Amino acid sequence: MPDIDIDLPDIYRSEFLHYVRDRYGSKHSAQIVTFSTFGAKQAIRDVFKRFGAKEFELSQLSKKISFRDNLTSVYEKNMSFRQLINQRQEFQRAFEIAKAIEGQPRQTSIHAAGIVMSDDDLTNHIPLKAGEDMMVTQYDASAVEANGLLKMDFLGLRNLTFVQKMKEKLEEEQGITIDIKSIDLEDPQTLALFASGKTKGIFQFEQAGAINLLKRIKPAKFEEVVATTSLNRPGASDYTDNFIARKYGKEKVDLIDPVVAPILEPTYGIMLYQEQVMQIAQVFAGFTLGKADLLRRAMSKKDANEMSKMSEQFMEGSRQLGRDPQIAERLFSMMAKFAGYGFNRSHAYAYSALAFQLAYFKTHYPQIFYDVMLNYSSSDYIKDAIENGFSLASLDINRIPYLDKISDGKIVLGLKTIKGLPRDFALWIIEDRKQNGKYISIEDFLTRIPSKYQKVDILTPLIQIGLFDIFEPNRQKIIGNLNNLFTFVNELGSLFAESSYSWVDYEDYSQTDRYNLEQELLGVGLSPHPLHLAQKMASRPYQPISDLTVNSKATVLVQLESVRIIRTKKGDQMAFLNVTDGINKLDVTLFPETYFYHKDKLSEGGLFYLDGRTQERDGRIQLILSNMEEASTERFWILLENHDKDLEVSQILAKYPGNIPVIIRYQGSKETIVSQRYKVAKNEELNQELAPYVLKTVLR
Repeated sequence: MPDIDIDLPDIYRSEFLHYVRDRYGSKHSAQIVTFSTFGAKQAIRDVFKRFGAKEFELSQLSKKISFRDNLTSVYEKNMSFRQLINQRQEFQRAFEIAKAIEGQPRQTSIHAAGIVMSDDDLTNHIPLKAGEDMMVTQYDASAVEANGLLKMDFLGLRNLTFVQKMKEKLEEEQGITIDIKSIDLEDPQTLALFASGKTKGIFQFEQAGAINLLKRIKPAKFEEVVATTSLNRPGASDYTDNFIARKYGKEKVDLIDPVVAPILEPTYGIMLYQEQVMQIAQVFAGFTLGKADLLRRAMSKKDANEMSKMSEQFMEGSRQLGRDPQIAERLFSMMAKFAGYGFNRSHAYAYSALAFQLAYFKTHYPQIFYDVMLNYSSSDYIKDAIENGFSLASLDINRIPYLDKISDGKIVLGLKTIKGLPRDFALWIIEDRKQNGKYISIEDFLTRIPSKYQKVDILTPLIQIGLFDIFEPNRQKIIGNLNNLFTFVNELGSLFAESSYSWVDYEDYSQTDRYNLEQELLGVGLSPHPLHLAQKMASRPYQPISDLTVNSKATVLVQLESVRIIRTKKGDQMAFLNVTDGINKLDVTLFPETYFYHKDKLSEGGLFYLDGRTQERDGRIQLILSNMEEASTERFWILLENHDKDLEVSQILAKYPGNIPVIIRYQGSKETIVSQRYKVAKNEELNQELAPYVLKTVLR
């Protein structure tokens, strides 16, 4: 009997199991046991320990057993293993016992999803034992099915939980009630989201392969979303190009025969689904649906004997219905090929419907969508939210929530998002603020926290993301004073205590360091991106990544995020870069000659002007690099009395080429000139050489 799979929100799975138990009774429903068996290493450890082997001896033996070995093979091929076994008589005896139990059941656990049900007492068919929530079978899943019992898999699916949470949150916050089952699966705006590939956070469609496929297919109806799910699988992906070409009229759609045309028409003549194989066998050769399912099983299992029998029956059935024998042979051959990877359409349809429901919320209620995804899934979706128009709110210790919140287009990150922050401390802050009110100073905060949290490593992340900027904007200053502050607040009220703390000054983090620390701790930077300053001070024109068009020359100002170096078939090195302009990302290719010329500049985190030509690849724009130049956020200022020393200054500047723009200010005429000819490197000798000719130099 086939088993039945039911997906349900993962948070309700235990409740559902209790419902099944209470509704049908303990004698008619049970969870299914699984047996974990003795592997080679485990058998050695368990048996040899009983024979008095020391831990170092167990480790010696275990290390000589590879993942692919069984005890017989490792004994035959590994001399040092044999020597360890044969050095002691009790080890030889232990080894024989270990071989005997290898592969035998060691312990039991519960099947992740399976439940067995019966209309009469299960004990009439199989033995049971008591479990924590339900009775548990003492036969495993295959033996349960062999006894003719119905096995049902109740799978907890977190994406169903997400949709449920979105529905509840929308009703709670905006008073809008949505019947999830009634969402229009042909909603044009949601289909447009699929076609654009903006499907981060959408079940089945957030990996790069699925996104690229969506951009190529550009689904215009829900049926094409279902097809995309099925095409994004091994085997079926071989026909992606045909599917796309036929959809856009670039390749003829071959429906083979008018009898099967209605079955193949929705997928442009390509067999994508197992149901299509079954339907064709039914209408073309007169198979019953039961027999058609047997054909599908034989094909998917590649059972040669069964396939041969089915082929004869298919040909005979089609002959009796007056079909063309050549078309019948062609159809059966195609069915055999497609059934091996064909996906279950009902499964694809159900999962695509769930994906569409998530996409519907992302399209029409993005604030609700991201609120749920950030709090119940992962903070990885922050960047996607920012790319879709949301912005990050600044944080402070008096306003930060525990969970992430979204309001009026702004994301307020919660304490739970801070990497490494103890959960109990985060909850303590929220509770203390409720009971005792807002903090009025850093000293007040430190006075109120329990001594177990008065540790530099616990508080440093809070400081580095700016939670105390409202009291002291210099973050390094707070960190540098922490140990003395602990002493100060713990002595308050004592006889020799000072009434106020005397702060020691420290140099603060640079803007780049602030951004990088925030990104490390939160997954995203709150301070201005290092590129923002470079963009404000740009010394040459550039284009935002979002404005790039295919097959055109372009210059972009970007930060280098990652470098991947490979070797060509000729043995030359080339590189692929991932860069960002602070909003969007871009792939950049450096062919061998370009890579050889620029390889020493490739430092991750660096800011660069990149010149090249754009081209399209896998539905995305990429840049083929021709030149790169470091972008600087610093300027070299020179103050001169007048133009009398221009020649000398020009000759000195030429000796120190670099990427820092030069700005010259003439005191007498009040002129300010940005040099179009010179950029310099940071060098103390440059200042020394200029000193006799200039009034002042400043690098900032």
